[in-house]
Amino acid sequence: MQIQDYSLVLPDGRQLFNRLTAEFVPGKVNILLGANGVGKTTLLDLIAGVRAGDRSHLLGFPTMGHIGYEMQGAPFTGNVTVLEALQMMRVLDDPAATLEVADLPADLQAIAHTRFKALSGGQRRLVLFTGICQLRRDLYLFDEPENGLDLRAVKRVMAQISRLASSGRTVIMTTHQLRALPEGNTQVLVLAGQCIAFAGTPAEFMAETQTGSLEAAYLKGVS
Repeated sequence: MQIQDYSLVLPDGRQLFNRLTAEFVPGKVNILLGANGVGKTTLLDLIAGVRAGDRSHLLGFPTMGHIGYEMQGAPFTGNVTVLEALQMMRVLDDPAATLEVADLPADLQAIAHTRFKALSGGQRRLVLFTGICQLRRDLYLFDEPENGLDLRAVKRVMAQISRLASSGRTVIMTTHQLRALPEGNTQVLVLAGQCIAFAGTPAEFMAETQTGSLEAAYLKGVS
């Protein structure tokens, strides 16, 4: 899956991307890094098809129906319970599917009958993440999936993301938490200067920036 020579000028005249080229590797967690406002979410929106734009620069990406996208917002009303929300997402794959409380991850079973409006921000993110992961998709997009989660939940989320990639799916995620990245095969793509400034493994990124940690490599690489 590739983006080739993609440029985007925003309505206010600011150029967000300038001939951006990127390749996302199947079977790996492709981690998109960059400062706030650099365009990470915009890029995910374009790939997912929720943002209008010239898609001729997107090569090899599946159609919207084969993409699972955890966005920053949660598309549920306040009166839906956790179990009902997950059921609504599950039937996207199988209209006859039913979910029971016992089918949910342990950290969601206790709140299965809690209404969505009563959840914390982190709990809402965890419900949405779980719902996306239960879908059978070719490409998964996660926009800061660890945002608002406690340490235990972050570990579960990152482990699940690693399992998706290990199963051969393509995963693209954004994050600002460089100390809690998925284990296993990962590719780092650094978005800076309106294009992809670096693409490679975390070890290659640290070697190029002559640093001893991914956090230090990122701080040096985008300066």
